[in-house]
Amino acid sequence: MTDLPPHLRRLGGTPSLRDYLAAIWGRRHFAWSVARGEIRTQHLDTALGNLWHLINPLLLIGVYYLVFGVILETNRGVTNFLAFLGIGIFTFNYTQKAVLSGGRTLASNVGLIRSLQFPRALLPMSSVLRETMAFSSAAVVMIAVVLITGEPITWRWVLVLPAFALAAVFSLGFAFIAARLADKFRDLLNVLPFLFRIAFYLSGVLYLVEAFLDDPVIMRIMLANPFYVYVSLPREYLMTSLEQDAIGWMWLSGTAWAVGGLIVGLLVFRGGEHEYGRG
Repeated sequence: MTDLPPHLRRLGGTPSLRDYLAAIWGRRHFAWSVARGEIRTQHLDTALGNLWHLINPLLLIGVYYLVFGVILETNRGVTNFLAFLGIGIFTFNYTQKAVLSGGRTLASNVGLIRSLQFPRALLPMSSVLRETMAFSSAAVVMIAVVLITGEPITWRWVLVLPAFALAAVFSLGFAFIAARLADKFRDLLNVLPFLFRIAFYLSGVLYLVEAFLDDPVIMRIMLANPFYVYVSLPREYLMTSLEQDAIGWMWLSGTAWAVGGLIVGLLVFRGGEHEYGRG
């Protein structure tokens, strides 16, 4: 087969990484517009509208606090369990919703994919961006709970921003992977929620891991669990009443998962660029 001139690219082929990143950057406003539009249209068919972005986090805190804090008493080793619970639930739910919604983007936008030419990576990106924008409401509730339960404002709060940024980058990387796999195996979209539920209970979202596990080997394994790391870092800096070990290792693990997940996820997703929307 005759080679094409360097300034031409075969239709249906996989674009080079450089060209792909340039195309994403050139159309970055598309992802922002889609995310903002979806945020505005959410809950429009309900009486309370977008107030549900605030109501849902409050209901989650109430239910989990009643079940795990009052009935099951999993608050062992935690003085301020309500703040502990709120930070863990909101952070984990953000990652879960970002990955799951990113995984659905190709299946739910087939018409758009077949109609317009654009880097398909913008679809998972817009989905994660939408969940990040929606998280701002949950963050308001989370901070309010932290303050109301007696935690003071300190300079360490600023470190929550880079910790959340790592969780966001990690979520984007795995949203790319979920979208690529779900395009081939639609059943994955039904399996992923159960996998996240397992991760939810194994990542210390509802309990202080150190209070239940004394084995140092298991604790080292927990440091390799990105969900445990991403819920533990905000707790460390928002709660003076909580002392955790191995914070440096948490930052190292969280950074490795975020950077590695984004690189691998983008490469995996780009590899199927020419296949999306073909049915």
